[in-house]
Amino acid sequence: MGKFLEKFKNNTTKHMIFSGLIKMLSLVINLIYIPVVLDYLGVEKYGIWSTILVVLSWVSYFDIGIGNGLRNKLTEALSEGRTDDCKKLVSSAYFFITIIMSIILIVGTVVSQFLDWDKILGTSGSNDEILVLIICLALLFVTTNFIISICRNILYAMQKASFVSILEVSTQLLNLILIVVLRIFTKGTLLSVVLVYGLTMVFVNLLCSIIMFVKHDAIRPNFRKIDLKFGKSVTSLGLKFFIIQMCALVLFSTDSLMISMLYGASEVTPYSTVNKVFSTIAGVYNAFLAPIWSAFTKAKTEKNNSLMLRSLRNLQLFMLPFVLLAVLIAIFFMPITRIWLGQELSYSYGIIPFGLVYCVMMIWTNMYSAVGNGLELLKVSMIVAVIQAIINIPLSYIFAEVVGMEATGILVGTDIALSLSAVVLPIYIYRWLRCRIREEKKEHEIRAEIVEQSEQKNGEE
Repeated sequence: MGKFLEKFKNNTTKHMIFSGLIKMLSLVINLIYIPVVLDYLGVEKYGIWSTILVVLSWVSYFDIGIGNGLRNKLTEALSEGRTDDCKKLVSSAYFFITIIMSIILIVGTVVSQFLDWDKILGTSGSNDEILVLIICLALLFVTTNFIISICRNILYAMQKASFVSILEVSTQLLNLILIVVLRIFTKGTLLSVVLVYGLTMVFVNLLCSIIMFVKHDAIRPNFRKIDLKFGKSVTSLGLKFFIIQMCALVLFSTDSLMISMLYGASEVTPYSTVNKVFSTIAGVYNAFLAPIWSAFTKAKTEKNNSLMLRSLRNLQLFMLPFVLLAVLIAIFFMPITRIWLGQELSYSYGIIPFGLVYCVMMIWTNMYSAVGNGLELLKVSMIVAVIQAIINIPLSYIFAEVVGMEATGILVGTDIALSLSAVVLPIYIYRWLRCRIREEKKEHEIRAEIVEQSEQKNGEE
């Protein structure tokens, strides 16, 4: 364990650069993957698959924040050299996640039998039994993967964020290869896509977990190390993340579902294309941010306040090239996507510029969210997130149906809700950091005064 802790050091910049470069490769793979799947499934089935993915992504919000809680607590334990606590934290996290995901799988499988999936997915005349099978199978893969993907939170805590980016790219690449093979030998079926999607996720994360725990025995989970006290510590912090995650679910994951229910599955595809293009730009920037969360947790533990303030200012400058890239893509969006997809999609009026606004605010907000999460400044974040969740769907519906903007209106509602955190979080975090710096300065002044008085006293003697 001693050697392991020696390797645990501040290599944030190295992992920021590597994560960003890997994410760019991920972008290229994604640009290839989307038209391949779209061609394989067709517009309507692709819209159905996009909506299913959104629904299944909700599972990741029901871990009551244990993954994020583990990330912060394990970072602190590693920074302070608490060797036994590391194993207890990891073991307890796996135990609680397994229980939660098992419950979700059972409940989700039962409930799915009674839902009208044609209405939810905006389809007509589809085979309900096949849809239920597809959704249950996808749910099985997602819940299983969620348990074994805790390895990613551990990698973040170990300051190895770039390794997580490698896992994501490996999954994407394997997924793309298998879809290309399916495209050659089979007709487009959702069941085939689900099998490829699920098996690639599980395989990559399982392989990563085995390699990591063989190499680092100190953090290998052990049933005998499960500790309710540590489980409570992780879940207590995790519950705060959970509230924010649930609100984020409403904010970011309901647009496709609303479009599908109001205007049909085929309308999801143009919106999904706009969303994927701009989200990819924000995603590349987020890849550079990946090490920042745990780096700020470590800096807070070590009371390195000046470093945190400098890092935050540098991150603001670093986001400018990504904003410029988003603007350029918005200007040339139509010809770019025409060449990229090999076909012309019908986009709602105004959806591209509002997609640009969404992208810029995501870049700005995610930067402060990563810092705030690392510092565990979650009280204001929770309040803001709850307000956003409350106003998002009504605003989207008003702009879509009452104002008559349809799919674009749903995105406008999301933009307005997102603007709240874009304003509040920066103000709150800067005030907190400056307050800590002032307190640190006062402590230095007091210590200096004590030393000076001691020296004067010794001189008089």
